[in-house]
Amino acid sequence: MIALIAALAVVSITSSLNWPILAEALRNQGYIESMIGINAAAQFAGIIVVALAAPRIIPALGFFKAILLGLVIVAVTLIALPTFRGFETWLVIRFLLGVGNSLLFTAGDTWINQIVEDRVRGRWMGIYVTVGMAGWAVGPVLGAYLDPDTFWPFLWGLVAVVIAACFLLPARKLDIRLSVGEQGIALGLATVFLAAPTVLLSSAMFGIVEGAMQSFAHLYTMDVLGAQFRQTGYAVIWVGAVAAIFFQYPIGWLADKFNRHWLLILCVLILMLCILLFPLLITSGREAWWQPQTLALWTVVSIWGGAMGGIFTVGITLLGQRFRGVELVSANAVFSVLFGIGGLLGPFLAGTAMTAIGPAGFPLSLLGAVVLYALFAIYRQLARN
Repeated sequence: MIALIAALAVVSITSSLNWPILAEALRNQGYIESMIGINAAAQFAGIIVVALAAPRIIPALGFFKAILLGLVIVAVTLIALPTFRGFETWLVIRFLLGVGNSLLFTAGDTWINQIVEDRVRGRWMGIYVTVGMAGWAVGPVLGAYLDPDTFWPFLWGLVAVVIAACFLLPARKLDIRLSVGEQGIALGLATVFLAAPTVLLSSAMFGIVEGAMQSFAHLYTMDVLGAQFRQTGYAVIWVGAVAAIFFQYPIGWLADKFNRHWLLILCVLILMLCILLFPLLITSGREAWWQPQTLALWTVVSIWGGAMGGIFTVGITLLGQRFRGVELVSANAVFSVLFGIGGLLGPFLAGTAMTAIGPAGFPLSLLGAVVLYALFAIYRQLARN
């Protein structure tokens, strides 16, 4: 379990490094925010395509080989990105990067959920997301000190993939082969979606916020504060990721003790509050960190990261509680598909909104997505009760 979790966490460094680095590189080439969002959306398109086929691919390959194939694809794209620079070329390469990431995390999430007991499922998922968030926290730290127009950011990502492969090797002894489901792929995916729409749609909302955050949070910060505050922009991403590390095990523990559906809704409401407060506090980023308003800013960013991680932790815990076997593969596939759709929409919506109305478009686009999901989730839970 530790080997498997470590492998997935280390490779998450590549994602948290690539999203802001690629967005900044495109801006340096003169592209506007809406075009940057379209380029980022290509990566999520790859996630969607692979996730749709996951109920066939993962049982056929086994979890270990599926993750290994994902690592190889990610490694190839990390070599290709700095070699073949250009908007159209990156659309193709980022699509393939999404394919690799989708194989990694759809197989990994399912594998871990398959081998833990429901009694401690929330805590194990909390550990998994905690270690994963530690990987996410490393990417922005590296990105803040690396030039996006050089090969160095991609070389560091490639090193992370090699380390992840080394961690993965002992986990092959835990591999499980599943029989292919009798239902067609479309019917199987539709069946699991109708069984748990609230949980699965949380992934779409998560994808919208995460995709927009990773692609535009640092650009939004620089637009408001000035280009000289580039490292502060990366710190917004980094602080949220670091803070999320400390929230996930307690949230996982709560998921084993209390109603998981209401806990999910609570995380969403906290996220909504943080998005409302963020633009009101961002100008304090120019001040010293010990000033009260600056401390309030970083507190809000920290809770934002914790709530985001909590949505993912509770969501995959609920999937493991509700589904097993091939159905769990299908459920994680739908989870990944909806995350991909959300991630495709998030950068596009945020980028388009920022192009149309300026920096304020960033928080407004996120807030709209979270409010819509919160209303749906509360309605569903009240109706269930």
